[in-house]
Amino acid sequence: MILILTHSQDQTTDMVMARLGSWPVFRFNMDLWRDYRWSINDIDYRLEDPLGRVCHSSNVRAVYLRKLMFDPPRIDLPATGNEEAWCREEVRQVWHSIHDLALHDGLLALIHPSSSGRWTKVRQMRVAQQFFRIPVWELFHGKAVRDFTRIVVKTQGSQPPAAGSVVMVREVAMQQLSHEYPWFVQQMVSAATHDVTVVYVGGRTFAFECSRESFVGADCRLPTAVGDVEWRRCELTPKEESSILGFMQMTGYSFGRLDFLRDKDGLWFLEINPNGQFAWLDVDGSEGLLNAVADEILAVYHKNSRSVEKQRAIA
Repeated sequence: MILILTHSQDQTTDMVMARLGSWPVFRFNMDLWRDYRWSINDIDYRLEDPLGRVCHSSNVRAVYLRKLMFDPPRIDLPATGNEEAWCREEVRQVWHSIHDLALHDGLLALIHPSSSGRWTKVRQMRVAQQFFRIPVWELFHGKAVRDFTRIVVKTQGSQPPAAGSVVMVREVAMQQLSHEYPWFVQQMVSAATHDVTVVYVGGRTFAFECSRESFVGADCRLPTAVGDVEWRRCELTPKEESSILGFMQMTGYSFGRLDFLRDKDGLWFLEINPNGQFAWLDVDGSEGLLNAVADEILAVYHKNSRSVEKQRAIA
């Protein structure tokens, strides 16, 4: 059985499951955790979904982590904590524990912790400069040490500043930034003509680009009034391909979505999301990206199935 950890409204999971065909899949939706029953102890674990389907650890051959999220809908939980906040954290730790067990047992497909731990944005930028051009950046509180001309503000994590809000990358003037808050700023690559995102799947790269004329501001998630931003498959130069492979080898990740800007001289590295969304780049599956992800999951499933069958034959 393939165990997928996700949430009920993740369309990427829907699309990957469609590519897995008739192979047995157990889907756990984090946001619907109250509808599930589970038991975990020092020997095994047993999961039961709302339809009564059972997933037992003895039958799990691959575990694929999508997104362990409670939202949407977003509920504003007080920072001081409450019963719901406590309950959610307990549930989150249960599923991180199963993910950790899968790592130990060699069952993880694609999404796994780096061999060197989680890569923060600061560590990403320092290592990436060995392989790519990097916009000048600074993380500060109070006053920036460097002198910037044009800057964009980014966030380091995914925590929203308020209920229902999302922080977009945006250009601001340095004097607009309050001294009361920590900031991550980056020199704006004003000559960039395209956004480029590259999905790395087990040693293969799938590159896509969109023109920066197709959206407003500095964030490609803000489309113009004309319609959605259009991403198209693009080619990487041999040097760019080599740099991406070298960077990913150093991170230890087998999956990731790398974001770049492109100007007339090539790519500027922005960041890597080790479990970023990707299905919107290949909605109909014609680019091979969805198949590549499904193939990696099934490869782990088949490898562990053969191992179990071999052990049973010996016994």
